[in-house]
Amino acid sequence: MSDKIEHAGRQLELLHAQQASAWVQILLDPTAEQRVAFVKWLKDSPRNVRDFLFMLTVDQAMERLDSKRRRDIHALLAAVDSRVTSLTGMPLAPTPPPAAGPRPEGSGAAAATHVPTRHRRRRWPLVAASVALGILGAWAALTHRSYGWKEFATATGEQRAFELEDGSVIHLNTGSRIAWRLSGDSREVRLLRGEALFRVHHDVGRPFRVYTSDAVIQAVGTQFNVYNRPDGTDVAVIEGRVNITPEAHPAIAQFNVPATDGHLNPQTRSVGASEEARVENGGRLSVHAVRDVSDVVAWRERRLVFRQETLDHIVAEFNRYSPRQIRLEGSEVPGRVFTGVFDADDPDSLAQVLARDTSLSVAYSDHLIVVSAR
Repeated sequence: MSDKIEHAGRQLELLHAQQASAWVQILLDPTAEQRVAFVKWLKDSPRNVRDFLFMLTVDQAMERLDSKRRRDIHALLAAVDSRVTSLTGMPLAPTPPPAAGPRPEGSGAAAATHVPTRHRRRRWPLVAASVALGILGAWAALTHRSYGWKEFATATGEQRAFELEDGSVIHLNTGSRIAWRLSGDSREVRLLRGEALFRVHHDVGRPFRVYTSDAVIQAVGTQFNVYNRPDGTDVAVIEGRVNITPEAHPAIAQFNVPATDGHLNPQTRSVGASEEARVENGGRLSVHAVRDVSDVVAWRERRLVFRQETLDHIVAEFNRYSPRQIRLEGSEVPGRVFTGVFDADDPDSLAQVLARDTSLSVAYSDHLIVVSAR
């Protein structure tokens, strides 16, 4: 079974290498439609961007090594590594055919050296794809062996999504910041501020752990949302299960949290799909069922869903998304309870609802909405 998985992985790498290399050649003289298709292909996955840049580098390196095409690269590669196989005949992305026209004088074997350079380069996608597996493998081994911390952050109102090298995807909500690194035996994420949705690629040999200031969340092949709040950490499981351990990390900003030894802490709780856990600053862990777990991740569609939530909580959520802030005045106002679905980018929609309450007064200015008791 492991041999089949490894073979499938190599075939997948091969396909990615071919596609990226083919685009390198197509962009030598692309049509308008091909330019549009190329941009769409890049947007499909961050991996496509990475592979294209890599294959462009390979193509440029080959140009420098043998710009006049005097060497039989396939023969050289076969002599170096018997695992290299020819890709001749394997389909690539469509390449525009060379312009029709009369053949040069002296056509035949002797005339082959006079083919225009741009057309002559079209055989290089096959060579580049052939060597890509070995180079990508070495690159992956190096990055997994010792991969430094990388950081991502979002500004107010901004959301970002990115794919890690292991295939996991992180969606980062507004006003959030994370640091992550991959190694040979673990995948670690520090949610330093804000909220993120994790879709974890299954890798039994490298556990995926998310650290906040209050907890460690460990998952393998699952999808879950983590919100690092000032007063604690909220974890909602969309698919699969996660293990949550209350554990204070005061030095999380320096990324020097000691790694777990892999044994379950007696305080660890297993949390499944459609369940939400809360870890308070003091370490208290509670778990409860969620009526509709999609409400928790509605922020990906820039919606805010509240079910019997205090106005203090609702306003705090709105203020994460917009430079136009909402301020509550009066001791009795923050505890009011409301239910509703709102556009995260439209604080006026909340103000309009509150203005209908005859016991509340709503005042507007350019950058502030003030809600107080009448």
